[in-house]
Amino acid sequence: MYANCKAIQNRSKRIASNALVLFARMLILTFVNLYTVRWVLAGLGTEDYGIFNVVAGVVTASTCISSVLALSTQRFYSFAMGKGESDRLKEIFSVSLNIVVMIALVLLVLFKIVGPWLISTQLTIPVERMEAAQWILQFSLFSFIFTLLQIPFIGAVFANENMGYYALISTIDCIVKLLIAYCIGMTGGDDLVYYGAALMLEAFMVMLLYIIIARRKYPECKYTIVKKKTLYKELFSFSGWSFYGALAGVGMTQGSTIILNVFFGPIINAAFGIANQIYNAINTLTNSVVIAFRPAMIKAYSSNENGYLEQLFFASSKAILYLLSMVLIPFIFEAETLLTLWLGECTPTMVLFARLYAVYTICLALHNPITTIIQATGNIRKYSMYVESMTILCLPVSWGLFKLGMPSYYVFVTMIGLCVLAHIIRLLMLQTSISDLTASKYLARLVLPGILIISITTLIVYCVEGLHTNRILQLFLSFIVSAISISILLYAVGISKKERSLIKDLVNRKIKNKAIWVI
Repeated sequence: MYANCKAIQNRSKRIASNALVLFARMLILTFVNLYTVRWVLAGLGTEDYGIFNVVAGVVTASTCISSVLALSTQRFYSFAMGKGESDRLKEIFSVSLNIVVMIALVLLVLFKIVGPWLISTQLTIPVERMEAAQWILQFSLFSFIFTLLQIPFIGAVFANENMGYYALISTIDCIVKLLIAYCIGMTGGDDLVYYGAALMLEAFMVMLLYIIIARRKYPECKYTIVKKKTLYKELFSFSGWSFYGALAGVGMTQGSTIILNVFFGPIINAAFGIANQIYNAINTLTNSVVIAFRPAMIKAYSSNENGYLEQLFFASSKAILYLLSMVLIPFIFEAETLLTLWLGECTPTMVLFARLYAVYTICLALHNPITTIIQATGNIRKYSMYVESMTILCLPVSWGLFKLGMPSYYVFVTMIGLCVLAHIIRLLMLQTSISDLTASKYLARLVLPGILIISITTLIVYCVEGLHTNRILQLFLSFIVSAISISILLYAVGISKKERSLIKDLVNRKIKNKAIWVI
């Protein structure tokens, strides 16, 4: 019993350590990414930036494939580790590598044939920028292929919970992109073409880094010929239904980029692209939590530690909800000020899109712990069919609304509404998979306290906005007040008595240790 508790404590410490590493990564990446976008927008101009987003979005729509394969590989790695099946790890690596190479070849042929036609006939692009757009398509395609090929290697990093490597490489990735953005305008050629080519080379560099680290650190990352058809079948079956879900997610984001281009042109694409960059920056916060918890949750399920799994589920859900709320509540109020500081100038459309995307971010992020558990069970067919069939409606609904003459921001109204409905279905599906994780328990432990805490914090921040002080001072006050309010309210009503006592014990232990050290 004691040994088991000790093991759980050690795993919890590892999760906390990984979360801190990833949080530090998030802070660095958020800051650097925001400056990167500012320089890219200034260097390319609004029109070329819009063209880049829509053309790259054609290829980026395929990222659902890479995200699915990455999650599938991580799931099988972590599940095998939880079961103690070390011999199976090499087979998983080799099979996943075979699959990504095959998919990369298929996509290369497909986009070489269909891509140029799509760019020249289906998108709204000025004639004089058509050649540059075609080059961006090719560069984006190879960038995506390089990202695809690194999946088996990064999966090993995640499964072994060595998040330091991931944090290091992603930080290098981000800094190099910043340098690329800074050099726009210094090449003497077409800046848009330069930007696409540089990002392709940068993606190749990141792929090599993951390959080198994985091959040196993890013995399972050695290619062997695997003839077991059952493993291929398992991975394809799991990935197939996960792909359906990821496709729906792409429809909610990248698909919207293409629809907005068709109805409103590249200028609106630029506003959507800015909002999407903010979403990506904020999403790093969500990923910091998800990545830290996901391997542990899968291993807990595979070893039948249901009590520990429940703890991890609610801990990760609360961390996502309240960390995002700390940031996004003041962001919604101060969006115009932040965008002006960030970009130098902004349009009302950019401000509106950014605020609506912030609301969507909170709604979407909460699905991650639920999806992780469903993926751990491996029973994702019904989950994908019911949940993602709701989500994928975004494209036809948005198209229909725009045909009726609705303004561009209705794409976010559609995204938010369908996301909320999909989350309700997710909860019901979770309850059928894990009987202890009921919808009523989720409502009592997360939703109701969350509504109370977010409502009070929103009211307090609104009062701060009414002071009408200096804009910069007001900006800082809003974020500080939001963080303090949520922290106090979370401790008072957002966590259970058991969680509260654990926090007290940890604080007291730290105080005692410091006192002993001083003596």
